[in-house]
Amino acid sequence: MTILSFFSRASRSFNGYPACSKLLVLCTLSSGGLVAYSESQTDVSNTSVEINAKDCKKRRVVVLGTGWAGISFLKDVDVSAYDVQVISPRNYFAFTPLLPSVTCGTVEARSIVEPVRNIIKKRNGEIKFFEAECIKIDAANKKILCRSTFDNNLVGNEEFSLEYDYLVIAVGAQVNTFNTPGVVENCHFLKEVEDAQKIRRSVIDCFEKAVLPGLSEEEQRINLHFVIVGGGPTGVEFAAELHDYVQEDLVNLYPTVKDLVKITVIQSGDHILNMFDERISSFAEQKFSRDGIEVQTGCRVISVSDKEITMKLKSKEEICSIPHGLVVWSTGVETRPVVKDFMGQIGQGSRRVLATDEWLRVKGCADVYALGDCATINQRKVMTQGYYSRVKKC
Repeated sequence: MTILSFFSRASRSFNGYPACSKLLVLCTLSSGGLVAYSESQTDVSNTSVEINAKDCKKRRVVVLGTGWAGISFLKDVDVSAYDVQVISPRNYFAFTPLLPSVTCGTVEARSIVEPVRNIIKKRNGEIKFFEAECIKIDAANKKILCRSTFDNNLVGNEEFSLEYDYLVIAVGAQVNTFNTPGVVENCHFLKEVEDAQKIRRSVIDCFEKAVLPGLSEEEQRINLHFVIVGGGPTGVEFAAELHDYVQEDLVNLYPTVKDLVKITVIQSGDHILNMFDERISSFAEQKFSRDGIEVQTGCRVISVSDKEITMKLKSKEEICSIPHGLVVWSTGVETRPVVKDFMGQIGQGSRRVLATDEWLRVKGCADVYALGDCATINQRKVMTQGYYSRVKKC
């Protein structure tokens, strides 16, 4: 009884000191101190839970976008240390390099997408996802305004706001139309899975229209004239995929118009794929020439209507028009409006994309990071010119 009374008093004495309580057990376990340890441990556990609840509240990290950059971040973020919430107008991740293949059915759309909720489920469901579009970033109050993208008549508020401790901007970029008249209304883009599926349906529609009775040969040729504006990787790959699709599949389904199909690539520069080595560009042009794909370089499109494209020839300063059945616009990307507005708030309004340091922190705004196509990294110079000159002299 004397020993038990001693341990009871000791347990109450060390109640507020978890480390000492455990030390007591380690010293007395072999002599029957297990009862005292049990009583002390219960009280200490309750105290620790209260301390953790007060001092260990997770900081909220809000991620905008579910593209390459956003998904890569979500796969590596420590969800046990942060409250992670994701905002994106699309609830899937798309393997964009295969989009041109989806346009022609070489690859099915379902094969290049992965639902976001499947991805975050692998993180034990500790990441929250909201299908909505961020329309405003309030950097001063650390808050974002979002709007749902559903077109149906579901009840509930269209807009909502979220506060953040850290913001990760990974919204990517949008197609750059250069404010060319008629592009948005009359051209197809190739940026999303829905774009690829729409192009596929439109190609089939062009062939179905061309084989209807009563059309002249000239009208058939116009309907089967496919124009790609932009000689970059996306435009060139789509042109090649479309050519294979026509020659391997569609000519067998529509044999009466197989000799009337024409594919044209319009490029403002002197060569297609001019961002790569000259040998690659030359090989692509020669391959297109052998396949019957026409490449028009040095042409700047100035307007697009539902029936023709008007462009300016740089070499001759002449303006000409060509009829078309379908136009795919692939001339690069530009910053999204929500990012442009945010850049104006933080003093980067004159820039084309968000500027970050080598740690992807947005310059001029604390606790905001940006990655992917919406940002650029301004790395510090390893060696200045003056220092380099002094080293050479030594």
